Order: sequence, then C-alpha cells, then structure tokens
Amino acid sequence: MIYMDLEKIYSERNIPNKYILTLVVAARARQLSQRKGALMGYDEKFITRAVDDVTNGRINYKLVDSVAVKTADEPVEIA
Repeated sequence: MIYMDLEKIYSERNIPNKYILTLVVAARARQLSQRKGALMGYDEKFITRAVDDVTNGRINYKLVDSVAVKTADEPVEIA
C-alpha cells in the first residue's frame, strides 16, 4: 500500500477537499482501466498511476453544477 498525504495533494492542486480528490483519482483510474491495452508493460495498479498523475499535475478537472431533477409527481413550472 502506498502512503499519500491527501491534504498536501489537494492543497497543491487547488482541489477543494479530499472527497473531490477521491472522485478525481477514481475517474482517472477508471479511464486507465478502460484503456489497459494501451498501457502495455505497465506493472503498477491503476489507482497508483492515477494518484501519481494527480500529484504531478497531469490531470485537469472541472466541477460541473448539478441540475435539479424533477420527479413525475412534482409539477413542472413553465414561465
């Protein structure tokens, strides 16, 4: 298991908190696992590579505001 100083990573990379850092790392690891054929000869685990990518600034991210979703029981307002 690798040791990571999460506070150092998210403060250096201007990531708001450790939960968003976790989402960024998980998304990167998922990207790497989906294209594992392109990473021939790579022996590390995808999560280790994802943390390394975030730590070294190779990953950019942006937060997208969520949109409120109405259920079928709620009336839709039309202006």
